[in-house]
Amino acid sequence: MIINLTRSVSLTELCRITAIGHTAYTAHRIDVTFSHEAMVGFATELLWMYDDIDDYKKFIISTHPLQTDPAPNQTLGFYLTPGSPEFVLKVNSLTGKMEDKGICENCKEINIRNPDTNLYYHLKAPSVEDIELVTLETYELSRKNIVSIRVLDDEGNDITPKYRTVILEINRKGLGDLATMLLVWADNYETGSEYLLPRIGELGQGYNLGIILTQDSIFTKFRAHALGAAHDYDSRF
Repeated sequence: MIINLTRSVSLTELCRITAIGHTAYTAHRIDVTFSHEAMVGFATELLWMYDDIDDYKKFIISTHPLQTDPAPNQTLGFYLTPGSPEFVLKVNSLTGKMEDKGICENCKEINIRNPDTNLYYHLKAPSVEDIELVTLETYELSRKNIVSIRVLDDEGNDITPKYRTVILEINRKGLGDLATMLLVWADNYETGSEYLLPRIGELGQGYNLGIILTQDSIFTKFRAHALGAAHDYDSRF
């Protein structure tokens, strides 16, 4: 699969982000912070899924935080910090269509340092030999593929402990578009950069990262920051 790292995708795919918790506190915004390695890892796994399924195959994948018993996992290309809620990906569960085309025209573009060039990334699908052996991708080598998720109230207070799960619902086409923009962002990675995702009904606020949040989604911001390595959080690594 060949990805152009100097072009944004057309913004057409819906996504729903919600949170589950037994609390009276309302989640106003979710901050998802990626290390560079996690950004590449998440994009890689999403593109492999996109290439491996059709538009009708439905499934759910969960990622458990570090320090979780019996063991955390990196099924989506990253480890979660211990204080993060469980992260759940639901594929091909959305039935709605984006009808307000105007939102696409009002979204801002993420920073691309050299937009007038053509730079491509070649992502190879796992071979039969890779499947039969225990192999590591480049982003896994240092185990710095870490993601942190925080849930905030409307005053910006951290209420993450009151929520146990964050759910991202997305269809197959959205997997490819989100993954592509994550790779574009990774190629232009700067610590401290952050982008609010666009949401239906909130014209002009968000950035094109390949997906548009449904109106019932929680505001979500993607952030970039080094988060250490898995062994900094969990002695089993």
